[in-house]
Amino acid sequence: MLKEEFTHFTLSILVGLVIGYFFHNYWSVVAVLITGFLIDSDHLIDYFVFSKGRFNYSQFKSGSYFDDSGKVYVFFHGFEFAIILIILGIVVSNLSWLFFSLGFSNLIQLLFDTVANKPIWPTYFITFRIAKNFDHKSFDFKCQK
Repeated sequence: MLKEEFTHFTLSILVGLVIGYFFHNYWSVVAVLITGFLIDSDHLIDYFVFSKGRFNYSQFKSGSYFDDSGKVYVFFHGFEFAIILIILGIVVSNLSWLFFSLGFSNLIQLLFDTVANKPIWPTYFITFRIAKNFDHKSFDFKCQK
C-alpha cells in the first residue's frame, strides 16, 4: 500500500511540475496532490461501509474488504471525472492550469491503477460500476492495495 501511495505521490508531483512549467503557475503541484495523491482516500469510504465504522489497519491495508463485502465503490476513481476536468481546462481558459492539474493527475493515477491492478478495462469508469451495482465479482477487480 505504501509503495502505491509513493508512486501516486511521485506521479502527481511530476504532473504538477509539467503543468506548472507550461502554465507558469506552480500552484499546480498543490492541485495535483488533491486528486493524484489523495484519490485513494475513497478507499476509506469502502472500508468504513464494510467495517461499519470500526477501523483495523491490517484489514484496511490488505484490501480484503473488497472481496469480503463483494462491493467496490471507490467513488473518486472514475475516468469520467478526469475527462470532465480536462474538458473544463479547455473551456475555462483562466483556470486551465487548475482543471488540467486535477484532470491529468486523476487520469495518470487511474492509468497507473489500471496497470497495477489488472482489472477488465471498464472497471475504473464510475458509470460501469454503478451499472454493475458496484459488484466486485462482475468486473474481476484484483485490488493489490
